[in-house]
Amino acid sequence: MTQAARLATPKARPFVDRESYLKQGYVIVRGALDTAALAAINSEISDLFAVQLRRLGLPVDRGGSREAVQANAARLLAIDVEAYINTARMTQMLASAHQLMASDAIVDIVRALGLSFPVISTRLSNHIMSDVLRIPGGYHKSPPHQDWRSMQGSLDAVVLWAPTTPVTERSHPLQVAPGSHLLGLLDTVDHIMTPMVSDPRITEESYVSLPMQPGDVVAFSSFLVHRTGETGDGQVRIAFSTRYNNAEEPTYVEHGYPTPYKYSYRTDLIVPDFPRACDIARIFPDASGED
Repeated sequence: MTQAARLATPKARPFVDRESYLKQGYVIVRGALDTAALAAINSEISDLFAVQLRRLGLPVDRGGSREAVQANAARLLAIDVEAYINTARMTQMLASAHQLMASDAIVDIVRALGLSFPVISTRLSNHIMSDVLRIPGGYHKSPPHQDWRSMQGSLDAVVLWAPTTPVTERSHPLQVAPGSHLLGLLDTVDHIMTPMVSDPRITEESYVSLPMQPGDVVAFSSFLVHRTGETGDGQVRIAFSTRYNNAEEPTYVEHGYPTPYKYSYRTDLIVPDFPRACDIARIFPDASGED
């Protein structure tokens, strides 16, 4: 078992303040996750970028420090934007990250907040944020939004956000508008990333930043208005997020478990004329076809 896979729930489960959650729409659970596992995930993220750098004959920074992750990611972005985007997406496919966000520690938090039958809403997301990793022509920071508009699941759905690097006021922190979940589903305007909340009751003064350390988890209502903080400190900020619905919430049951997510795939060959028989033979060199 890899170090990243050792995601045992702490002996003493951290306190989850449900009363504060119901009032404010979010709660930070300190020290909920294994920091050694988080550090190992950072190393795997850095290794993914390193694999592509070696393919291109570029230098590699070793290790899983914030500096190494940022240096490797920035080096790949500078030479091959498509490979950078694909590699950043690949970090969301790490088995260790999925184990983390579906671990007993995470499910315990969700249950403590009232979800009697937690079910995962959609695929895991990884938020890699740094001013030096801005994708040309793409969005950089998430605007004010509510996750329920894209989830359309149970009314008590919970979103969980867990950083693998320290988050300060100056490292693009998650910013939330406490109590905004009580306003219900709000009006939006179009945005390149996600529909942006346009309700005049949500102002700049509505937001608070959430400084966090690796191991901390913030859980918030899918109706809570939140966004990415503007200010960066020059270091990469990495955080994974996932979403849980409650399969026993009455309206979710009544609506027959609707989902807005549509997953599809291509059947044409992305790489023309690949794979050939000789390519496959390199993977199975001893398969002669004879008994």
